[in-house]
Amino acid sequence: MRTILNLSLLLFTLGLASQARAQGPVIAGVAPVIDGGIGYSYVQSNIPSQGHLAMKGILLSASGDLNARFGVKLEVGYSRSPDAFQTGRVADVLTYMGGPVFYPVRQRKFDIHVQVLAGGARVTGVTFENDGTLVRGFVNHPGWAGGAGFQVRISPAFAVRPEIEYVRTSFFNSNVAFEGQTNFRATVNLIYTFGRREK
Repeated sequence: MRTILNLSLLLFTLGLASQARAQGPVIAGVAPVIDGGIGYSYVQSNIPSQGHLAMKGILLSASGDLNARFGVKLEVGYSRSPDAFQTGRVADVLTYMGGPVFYPVRQRKFDIHVQVLAGGARVTGVTFENDGTLVRGFVNHPGWAGGAGFQVRISPAFAVRPEIEYVRTSFFNSNVAFEGQTNFRATVNLIYTFGRREK
């Protein structure tokens, strides 16, 4: 009888120990760090058959880290010229793209990154036919961008991120046919970080 009582006491004690262990602290999940940004952009567009056209605008972005070296980014940019080629007509470029970001250098307050983004671009503007006739219109075609930049953290929540990108879009040439359009875009972005970045 005494043996059964001792065995019951031992099993009861082990049961309490396993319950106490089950009620230990829960390990919190790990979530990616999300950055949101807004910036000023300057675009140098090479309009087919016409030449260079300067535009100014705004860039919105959101990015998330997959690990210390890789992330993903979404980007929407809008740039505009109020007087394209002195015609009094507006020309603008709206881009909407996303893709991977690689960080070859990453420190707590500084990083260097490169990115390749793909998506679409709507280009509105003017061009001239071979006989000088003014043509107005817009093209909404696939586009892509490749670029690089660096980021300097000015507080735990805020950072400044200058970037330069090559942006490929399309517009009409002098034969009123679609042609690839080269754009170079420089931006300075103010970045806000949602969450805590360890490195």
